[in-house]
Amino acid sequence: MRRELSRTEVERLFVGAIDGALAEKDEAELDTALAESPELKARFEKYERAISALKDQPRHKAPDGLSTLILRRTRRRRFQLRSREMPHFTALPAEVVVPMLIAAVVALFMLLAS
Repeated sequence: MRRELSRTEVERLFVGAIDGALAEKDEAELDTALAESPELKARFEKYERAISALKDQPRHKAPDGLSTLILRRTRRRRFQLRSREMPHFTALPAEVVVPMLIAAVVALFMLLAS
């Protein structure tokens, strides 16, 4: 009795078949599954057409400086995230800060008034 292929296994076999990198055992397993399931065969043919269309597209070179720009933004973002994790950085909610500021202003006013 043949076991049912999971979706992950089928996708792995599809990719391997398109690339021509399947072992004989896997290729036989895929051929059997395709012969038994017209739906799976249709999915495989659709996948094969999509990959073929992508491979036929011309390759474009990335603009000069794109990799530098991406690395710079990544480093900046990483530094910003790291600075938030530092122990000296503490964010206080406005519900705490506002009463403290009002108390400080009142205390300063009382000191200056006396």
